[in-house]
Amino acid sequence: MNNLSKTKLNLYGRLSSRKQREKLGLFIAEGEKCVADTIRFFSPEAIIITAGNDDAYERYREYDVYSIEETDMRKLSQFQSLPDIVAVYRIPEPIEFSNDEFAVGLTLMLDGVQDPGNLGTILRIASWFGVARVAIGSGCADPFNPKAVQSSMGAIGMVRFSQQPLIPIIDANPEIPVCGTLLDGTDIYTTPLRMPAFVVMGNEGNGLSEAVRDKVNQPLLIPSFASGPHAESLNVAAATAITVSEFMRRTL
Repeated sequence: MNNLSKTKLNLYGRLSSRKQREKLGLFIAEGEKCVADTIRFFSPEAIIITAGNDDAYERYREYDVYSIEETDMRKLSQFQSLPDIVAVYRIPEPIEFSNDEFAVGLTLMLDGVQDPGNLGTILRIASWFGVARVAIGSGCADPFNPKAVQSSMGAIGMVRFSQQPLIPIIDANPEIPVCGTLLDGTDIYTTPLRMPAFVVMGNEGNGLSEAVRDKVNQPLLIPSFASGPHAESLNVAAATAITVSEFMRRTL
Protein backbone atom coordinates (compact mmCIF):
# COMPACT_ATOMS: atom_id res chain seq x y z
CA MET A 1 0.00 0.00 0.00
CA ASN A 2 1.27 3.46 -0.91
CA ASN A 3 0.75 6.88 0.60
CA LEU A 4 -1.08 9.28 -1.71
CA SER A 5 1.06 12.26 -2.65
CA LYS A 6 -0.24 15.80 -2.11
CA THR A 7 -0.05 16.33 -5.86
CA LYS A 8 -2.38 13.39 -6.51
CA LEU A 9 -4.63 14.38 -3.61
CA ASN A 10 -5.04 17.87 -5.03
CA LEU A 11 -5.60 16.46 -8.52
CA TYR A 12 -8.31 14.06 -7.42
CA GLY A 13 -9.85 16.74 -5.23
CA ARG A 14 -10.62 18.69 -8.39
CA LEU A 15 -12.88 15.91 -9.66
CA SER A 16 -15.87 17.43 -7.89
CA SER A 17 -16.00 19.79 -10.90
CA ARG A 18 -17.55 18.63 -14.15
CA LYS A 19 -15.09 20.77 -16.08
CA GLN A 20 -12.16 19.11 -14.34
CA ARG A 21 -13.60 15.61 -14.82
CA GLU A 22 -13.88 16.26 -18.54
CA LYS A 23 -10.43 17.84 -18.70
CA LEU A 24 -8.68 15.07 -16.77
CA GLY A 25 -10.80 12.19 -18.07
CA LEU A 26 -11.35 10.89 -14.54
CA PHE A 27 -14.25 10.43 -12.13
CA ILE A 28 -14.77 9.19 -8.58
CA ALA A 29 -16.95 6.49 -7.06
CA GLU A 30 -17.44 6.87 -3.31
CA GLY A 31 -18.10 4.23 -0.68
CA GLU A 32 -17.65 0.48 -0.42
CA LYS A 33 -20.86 -0.51 -2.18
CA CYS A 34 -20.40 1.99 -5.00
CA VAL A 35 -16.84 0.82 -5.61
CA ALA A 36 -17.92 -2.83 -5.53
CA ASP A 37 -20.77 -2.08 -7.99
CA THR A 38 -18.57 -0.24 -10.49
CA ILE A 39 -15.08 -1.68 -10.43
CA ARG A 40 -15.79 -4.43 -12.96
CA PHE A 41 -16.93 -1.90 -15.56
CA PHE A 42 -14.23 0.76 -15.44
CA SER A 43 -10.48 1.04 -15.44
CA PRO A 44 -9.28 2.19 -11.99
CA GLU A 45 -6.43 4.63 -11.76
CA ALA A 46 -6.38 4.47 -7.98
CA ILE A 47 -8.19 2.93 -5.03
CA ILE A 48 -7.94 5.25 -2.03
CA ILE A 49 -8.73 4.06 1.48
CA THR A 50 -8.58 5.61 4.91
CA ALA A 51 -5.62 4.56 7.01
CA GLY A 52 -6.25 1.32 8.87
CA ASN A 53 -8.90 -0.01 6.47
CA ASP A 54 -7.12 -3.34 6.08
CA ASP A 55 -10.20 -5.23 4.84
CA ALA A 56 -10.54 -2.92 1.84
CA TYR A 57 -6.86 -3.25 1.11
CA GLU A 58 -7.15 -7.04 0.98
CA ARG A 59 -10.15 -6.84 -1.38
CA TYR A 60 -8.49 -4.45 -3.82
CA ARG A 61 -4.79 -5.18 -3.43
CA GLU A 62 -4.51 -6.16 -7.12
CA TYR A 63 -4.99 -2.46 -7.97
CA ASP A 64 -2.95 0.60 -7.05
CA VAL A 65 -4.14 1.16 -3.47
CA TYR A 66 -3.31 4.35 -1.59
CA SER A 67 -3.85 5.22 2.05
CA ILE A 68 -4.84 8.65 3.37
CA GLU A 69 -6.06 10.13 6.64
CA GLU A 70 -9.72 10.99 7.19
CA THR A 71 -8.98 14.71 6.99
CA ASP A 72 -7.66 14.20 3.46
CA MET A 73 -10.58 11.96 2.50
CA ARG A 74 -12.83 14.97 3.16
CA LYS A 75 -11.03 16.75 0.32
CA LEU A 76 -12.17 14.01 -2.09
CA SER A 77 -15.70 13.31 -0.90
CA GLN A 78 -18.89 15.08 -2.02
CA PHE A 79 -21.02 13.52 0.73
CA GLN A 80 -21.70 14.45 4.32
CA SER A 81 -21.16 10.86 5.41
CA LEU A 82 -17.46 10.32 4.87
CA PRO A 83 -16.58 7.17 2.85
CA ASP A 84 -13.70 4.96 3.89
CA ILE A 85 -12.89 4.10 0.29
CA VAL A 86 -13.09 5.84 -3.08
CA ALA A 87 -12.11 4.67 -6.55
CA VAL A 88 -10.72 6.98 -9.19
CA TYR A 89 -11.72 5.70 -12.63
CA ARG A 90 -10.89 6.70 -16.16
CA ILE A 91 -13.91 8.00 -18.07
CA PRO A 92 -14.51 5.61 -21.00
CA GLU A 93 -14.56 6.76 -24.58
CA PRO A 94 -17.90 8.46 -25.30
CA ILE A 95 -20.57 6.72 -27.33
CA GLU A 96 -22.52 8.43 -30.09
CA PHE A 97 -25.45 6.38 -31.33
CA SER A 98 -25.81 5.85 -35.05
CA ASN A 99 -29.24 6.34 -36.63
CA ASP A 100 -29.71 2.68 -37.52
CA GLU A 101 -29.57 1.74 -33.82
CA PHE A 102 -32.81 3.56 -33.06
CA ALA A 103 -34.86 1.22 -35.27
CA VAL A 104 -34.89 -1.42 -32.53
CA GLY A 105 -36.13 -1.20 -28.97
CA LEU A 106 -36.74 1.74 -26.68
CA THR A 107 -34.61 4.87 -26.61
CA LEU A 108 -34.93 6.88 -23.41
CA MET A 109 -34.13 10.55 -23.94
CA LEU A 110 -33.35 12.96 -21.11
CA ASP A 111 -34.06 16.65 -21.68
CA GLY A 112 -32.61 18.94 -19.02
CA VAL A 113 -32.60 16.47 -16.10
CA GLN A 114 -30.39 18.52 -13.81
CA ASP A 115 -30.32 16.62 -10.55
CA PRO A 116 -27.46 14.07 -10.61
CA GLY A 117 -29.34 11.84 -8.15
CA ASN A 118 -32.30 11.69 -10.53
CA LEU A 119 -30.01 11.02 -13.48
CA GLY A 120 -28.28 8.14 -11.72
CA THR A 121 -31.62 6.70 -10.62
CA ILE A 122 -32.91 6.87 -14.20
CA LEU A 123 -29.87 4.93 -15.40
CA ARG A 124 -30.66 2.35 -12.72
CA ILE A 125 -34.26 2.19 -13.96
CA ALA A 126 -33.08 1.80 -17.55
CA SER A 127 -30.86 -1.10 -16.50
CA TRP A 128 -33.66 -2.81 -14.56
CA PHE A 129 -36.14 -2.64 -17.43
CA GLY A 130 -33.66 -3.46 -20.17
CA VAL A 131 -33.84 -0.15 -22.03
CA ALA A 132 -31.73 -0.43 -25.17
CA ARG A 133 -30.11 3.00 -24.91
CA VAL A 134 -30.25 6.34 -23.12
CA ALA A 135 -29.55 9.63 -24.89
CA ILE A 136 -28.58 12.34 -22.41
CA GLY A 137 -29.30 15.70 -24.00
CA SER A 138 -27.93 19.17 -23.33
CA GLY A 139 -28.72 20.76 -20.00
CA CYS A 140 -28.54 17.46 -18.14
CA ALA A 141 -26.38 16.64 -15.15
CA ASP A 142 -23.10 14.86 -15.74
CA PRO A 143 -23.56 11.07 -15.47
CA PHE A 144 -20.06 10.93 -13.94
CA ASN A 145 -20.99 13.27 -11.10
CA PRO A 146 -20.28 11.36 -7.84
CA LYS A 147 -23.96 11.56 -6.81
CA ALA A 148 -25.08 10.22 -10.19
CA VAL A 149 -22.54 7.41 -10.01
CA GLN A 150 -23.67 6.42 -6.52
CA SER A 151 -27.41 6.59 -7.21
CA SER A 152 -27.00 4.50 -10.38
CA MET A 153 -26.04 1.50 -8.19
CA GLY A 154 -23.62 0.25 -10.83
CA ALA A 155 -25.96 0.88 -13.77
CA ILE A 156 -23.61 3.55 -15.11
CA GLY A 157 -21.45 0.65 -16.25
CA MET A 158 -24.33 -1.47 -17.55
CA VAL A 159 -26.42 0.94 -19.63
CA ARG A 160 -25.39 2.18 -23.06
CA PHE A 161 -25.74 5.93 -22.93
CA SER A 162 -24.60 8.84 -25.02
CA GLN A 163 -24.36 12.56 -24.42
CA GLN A 164 -25.62 14.14 -27.62
CA PRO A 165 -28.31 16.63 -28.73
CA LEU A 166 -31.79 15.13 -28.94
CA ILE A 167 -33.38 17.14 -31.76
CA PRO A 168 -31.01 15.89 -34.51
CA ILE A 169 -31.75 12.30 -33.46
CA ILE A 170 -35.50 12.86 -33.60
CA ASP A 171 -35.33 14.71 -36.91
CA ALA A 172 -33.23 11.97 -38.50
CA ASN A 173 -35.76 9.30 -37.53
CA PRO A 174 -39.20 10.70 -38.42
CA GLU A 175 -40.78 7.25 -38.55
CA ILE A 176 -40.18 6.65 -34.83
CA PRO A 177 -42.89 7.96 -32.46
CA VAL A 178 -41.79 10.53 -29.90
CA CYS A 179 -43.55 9.92 -26.59
CA GLY A 180 -43.53 12.31 -23.66
CA THR A 181 -45.52 12.62 -20.45
CA LEU A 182 -47.68 15.76 -20.63
CA LEU A 183 -50.74 16.96 -18.72
CA ASP A 184 -52.74 17.02 -21.95
CA GLY A 185 -51.62 13.54 -22.98
CA THR A 186 -53.71 10.39 -23.33
CA ASP A 187 -53.87 7.81 -20.57
CA ILE A 188 -50.72 5.70 -20.78
CA TYR A 189 -52.63 2.63 -19.57
CA THR A 190 -55.14 2.70 -22.42
CA THR A 191 -53.10 4.22 -25.26
CA PRO A 192 -51.58 1.80 -27.80
CA LEU A 193 -47.80 1.67 -27.41
CA ARG A 194 -45.24 0.25 -29.80
CA MET A 195 -41.53 -0.01 -30.29
CA PRO A 196 -39.25 1.30 -31.58
CA ALA A 197 -40.02 4.52 -29.74
CA PHE A 198 -38.38 7.58 -28.30
CA VAL A 199 -39.46 8.33 -24.72
CA VAL A 200 -38.47 11.83 -23.63
CA MET A 201 -38.33 12.88 -19.98
CA GLY A 202 -37.88 16.50 -18.98
CA ASN A 203 -36.53 18.85 -16.38
CA GLU A 204 -37.53 18.42 -12.73
CA GLY A 205 -39.27 21.78 -12.48
CA ASN A 206 -40.16 22.80 -16.01
CA GLY A 207 -40.73 19.53 -17.82
CA LEU A 208 -39.77 19.25 -21.47
CA SER A 209 -38.10 22.15 -23.23
CA GLU A 210 -40.21 23.87 -25.85
CA ALA A 211 -38.07 22.55 -28.69
CA VAL A 212 -38.44 18.93 -27.56
CA ARG A 213 -42.10 19.33 -26.61
CA ASP A 214 -42.82 20.44 -30.17
CA LYS A 215 -41.43 17.10 -31.39
CA VAL A 216 -43.69 14.97 -29.19
CA ASN A 217 -46.33 13.31 -31.40
CA GLN A 218 -47.59 10.81 -28.83
CA PRO A 219 -48.28 12.71 -25.59
CA LEU A 220 -48.92 10.43 -22.63
CA LEU A 221 -50.52 11.06 -19.26
CA ILE A 222 -49.77 9.12 -16.11
CA PRO A 223 -53.14 9.46 -14.35
CA SER A 224 -53.59 9.91 -10.64
CA PHE A 225 -55.90 7.44 -8.93
CA ALA A 226 -56.29 9.58 -5.82
CA SER A 227 -59.91 10.44 -4.99
CA GLY A 228 -58.99 13.63 -3.13
CA PRO A 229 -56.17 16.19 -3.14
CA HIS A 230 -52.90 14.77 -4.41
CA ALA A 231 -49.38 15.78 -5.34
CA GLU A 232 -49.10 18.13 -8.29
CA SER A 233 -46.62 15.99 -10.15
CA LEU A 234 -44.33 12.96 -10.01
CA ASN A 235 -40.59 12.99 -9.57
CA VAL A 236 -38.97 12.56 -12.99
CA ALA A 237 -37.33 9.27 -11.99
CA ALA A 238 -40.66 7.88 -10.73
CA ALA A 239 -42.39 8.99 -13.94
CA THR A 240 -39.63 7.35 -15.96
CA ALA A 241 -40.06 4.05 -14.14
CA ILE A 242 -43.82 4.01 -14.73
CA THR A 243 -43.52 4.96 -18.39
CA VAL A 244 -40.72 2.52 -19.23
CA SER A 245 -42.41 -0.28 -17.29
CA GLU A 246 -45.66 0.17 -19.23
CA PHE A 247 -43.82 0.14 -22.57
CA MET A 248 -41.96 -3.02 -21.68
CA ARG A 249 -44.99 -4.75 -20.24
CA ARG A 250 -47.05 -4.29 -23.38
CA THR A 251 -44.52 -4.44 -26.20
CA LEU A 252 -42.17 -7.28 -25.33
